[in-house]
Amino acid sequence: MKRDLAIDATRGVAIWSMITAHFAQESMLATPTHAYPYVDGMSAFVMLSGIVLGLVYQRWVTRHGLVFAYKRLAKRILVLYLCQLVIALVAVAAALEGHRWLTLLLPVDGWGDGLRLALTMDYLPSGGNILLLYMVLLISAFALFPLLRMGWWRWVLAGSLALYAVSLVYSPDWFYLSAYQAAPHIQNVAGWQIMFVPALVIGWNWSTWKVPEFVDRWIVAIVVAALGVALFFHFGIDQGPWAHLEPTVADKLDFRPARAVGAYLAIPAVYGLFRLLLTWWHHDWLRPLVMTGTRSLDSYVIQAIALVVVPIHIAHRPWNSVTMDAVALLVFAACWGWAEFRHLAHIDKLHKLPVRVVALVRPRRAEVAPGPGVPTSEEPDAARPAGPVVDDLSAGVVPAGYRPADDPSGADRDVVERAGARIDEPMGVHP
Repeated sequence: MKRDLAIDATRGVAIWSMITAHFAQESMLATPTHAYPYVDGMSAFVMLSGIVLGLVYQRWVTRHGLVFAYKRLAKRILVLYLCQLVIALVAVAAALEGHRWLTLLLPVDGWGDGLRLALTMDYLPSGGNILLLYMVLLISAFALFPLLRMGWWRWVLAGSLALYAVSLVYSPDWFYLSAYQAAPHIQNVAGWQIMFVPALVIGWNWSTWKVPEFVDRWIVAIVVAALGVALFFHFGIDQGPWAHLEPTVADKLDFRPARAVGAYLAIPAVYGLFRLLLTWWHHDWLRPLVMTGTRSLDSYVIQAIALVVVPIHIAHRPWNSVTMDAVALLVFAACWGWAEFRHLAHIDKLHKLPVRVVALVRPRRAEVAPGPGVPTSEEPDAARPAGPVVDDLSAGVVPAGYRPADDPSGADRDVVERAGARIDEPMGVHP
């Protein structure tokens, strides 16, 4: 089983959508990924994160148990917290240098106040606050995994739909995430979870339900339905006779039904079209999208920091259309370049970055002759299980019994390494 590059390409589209929305909103570059009413990169980011989380952790729970999965999940949440903290600290630095208008946040009283707000996840700049929502949704997975493990996915879906229905008619303050700004509410978690929890269920049952095969079989119907709903939204609500209903049915803060319906049609349509294209094209034709999608967390952090840094140090706003296009392409190129660097340097985990950089720039020392019975790089490695070498974006040297496509986040690497095997599968990290 090989890595599904169509998922990565779809995540790459989500990153492109975010970048063009933040840097080139009025440009032609933004049109393709913002033509579908009420569906944007943030919706796709949350939905695809749920799918990949379910797909990966179902295998981990089955193979290694809940404790192992919980440890990996806790590490992932910590990584997200640190990434969000970096974004917050960049926003604090910008505010203290007189550029608070870029963050849409309230003033801070020195670094002490800024650090406190950043550490408590209150200083979240506009365009850089998705990770807090993602962290909260990931925390919910601690309760959802045991239910899914017992096969109670119907109850999980029913609970998600019930909570969403409640959020449509009554949302107390504690339903919302807040930031240090004039209008503090930034996302209604009870509303937004409808993009994550059902997606988690789909990912958990990905193989059992044969989701890729289902999408392949019904791709024409999915695309037609998605286009039909898009036309209805555009001519009926967005610019039509029911425009007065838009806050009720399409508000983004509370994630109203038009957004949920649109996302659950548009995103599978994009995924299915990429699967179709990948049957005809070599994956390198989609490499920019695949690589940035593979490192979607990194790409999101890069664009969030650039949203503050670029207007200060590279191009002062307001921008004309040429500048908007150039900046958007520059930021996307930075995301792609970083993903390629991690692939080249085999940096599957960010904490290995310093060691990998040193290994790249320093010439290798002469290898010491091994003792008897110790395999060399030129000899067959008898100490390791034999396995095929796969020349593909998704795999490197793969020991027998290990399938990197079954382990998109690379967690099984630690288990196999402890058994004496080596795995070079640098692309396997979910968002």
